[in-house]
Amino acid sequence: MATASFCDPCTKANLSVSATRYCSDCEERLCPACVESHARFKAFTSHHVIDLSSIDLNIPVSAKKICNLHPDMLLDYYCTDHGIVCCRACIPKEHRKCEKVLPFEHASKHVKKSALFTDVMQDIYQLITTLKNLQDNRESNLQRLSKTKSVITKQISEVKSRLLKQIDDLERDLQTELTSLQRKHETEINMQKEEITKVLNSLKTKQKEIDFLKNHGSNNQIFHALHQHVSIIKSAEVNVQKMVSSSHEIDIAFDAKKDIRIDLFGQLSETVKPCQVQYKSKKFQQAQIMTEKIKRIVKFEKDTEVKLKAGLVSLTDLAITVDNKLLLTNWSSSDPKLYVYRDCKDYETEIILSSPPFGVVVLHGKDRAVVTLPFEESIQFINTANMTKDDKVKVSFTCYSITAGRDRIYVGGNDGTIKVLDTNGTILKLIKQGSGDIYFLLYDDCHEQFFVRSYNKLQCFKLDGTLVYSKDVSGTAGVTLDRKGNIYYGGYNTSNIQRMSSDGENCEEMLKKDDGIDRPYGMCFNNDFTTLFVINNVSTSVFVYNCRY
Repeated sequence: MATASFCDPCTKANLSVSATRYCSDCEERLCPACVESHARFKAFTSHHVIDLSSIDLNIPVSAKKICNLHPDMLLDYYCTDHGIVCCRACIPKEHRKCEKVLPFEHASKHVKKSALFTDVMQDIYQLITTLKNLQDNRESNLQRLSKTKSVITKQISEVKSRLLKQIDDLERDLQTELTSLQRKHETEINMQKEEITKVLNSLKTKQKEIDFLKNHGSNNQIFHALHQHVSIIKSAEVNVQKMVSSSHEIDIAFDAKKDIRIDLFGQLSETVKPCQVQYKSKKFQQAQIMTEKIKRIVKFEKDTEVKLKAGLVSLTDLAITVDNKLLLTNWSSSDPKLYVYRDCKDYETEIILSSPPFGVVVLHGKDRAVVTLPFEESIQFINTANMTKDDKVKVSFTCYSITAGRDRIYVGGNDGTIKVLDTNGTILKLIKQGSGDIYFLLYDDCHEQFFVRSYNKLQCFKLDGTLVYSKDVSGTAGVTLDRKGNIYYGGYNTSNIQRMSSDGENCEEMLKKDDGIDRPYGMCFNNDFTTLFVINNVSTSVFVYNCRY
């Protein structure tokens, strides 16, 4: 709040008088004297004057009160035909033929309890939640990119190291080959040299012998020696000819590649997919003076059966995500899973759970679902955007049923116990409403009450545990609501589904054995209330019924 809180009317009169109250309609601070004057005028009797210390004047009020077409006129009428606010001067020109042009006082009556107020608040909450989730998603994406960069940088270094090792290996192989070639040819040449030396020395000896006989011997000796050496020389000629023909000029060269290129270590690729955060806007409902009548479901027509994966024989509950995926709980110790069907018909995946799941609910406007795990006295959060498990929360009692409001989760189970949690799983409150085990639980956001299904009983309770009404029903089966707030509940032993008004007064059979219903269990409508899904045939199949209005 501003530090200087002076009376606004007095300030206009150049007086500095401290304000103690605030009129939210006039948007002015008032001193005690102006409060009294304000209260004396009939036109101001409906104004909201509150203590100045109880509000924050820094909160802006953006709603305009002045007409854009007539700046000197206040917006004080509402045209129901056009669905807009207008001033007194607009009526003769723009709304002369309109049937209902109401004063603000009449049009805004009970507006805080209207569908418009609820929807605006819900949509603002949904938008804020979506933006926060989107902001978290963007930050998470940045962090993931940073981590990915570090991982890829390490991978590139590893590829480089492998390439350097290959180069070292190539160098070592070439050096080994060079040494081997050199040794091979050195051995051959040295052997040739030895043979040459041997023949050379022999010829030099014969040469010395002839030179000696020339100088000191007789002609007979020389003649005899020469004839002996002729054969020796011929033999030497043959050897020399062999040695010359077998000798080669050997050189070793290295043919280095002039253009050595490593084009790729690997390739980088981008994966772009839709953001996990999704937002689906709700169409505003108009205030009570403009509320369009919601059509009533007249009957159901059998459509088809969901083609289930083989082995599903213990289905208990079902729910539908914001992106139209059917979730099915399989109450089986040998197959404790949550099954997921894309577009509510095609098998997509399954999530293995730590123990058999019983109930499931999708949180309003969120990519999250919650499953009950009775054997563990826990609930398991599921991320429905990527169908992975999130946190598991201990609720400390055998919990079968689960439902959700806008910002609360309600878990029901043995001995009539209901626990209230926030959407993060923090336990806020305990409600005891009887002694029977609660197998199905449904929260009515509009009337702030529960519908509790235990064996042979359907009961309605307020949030404080006060019983509104109780009805005898057949066995244990699911319960769901339509858009008009009517309750649909199954008769397990009677093989039918009945509809009851929200006050519990009127009841009629909507589906029976002739329609294919056989010991129904969990049930729910799709998101636009055009289809009803029913777990049927002793929890072994899912029947689909089209709603006819």
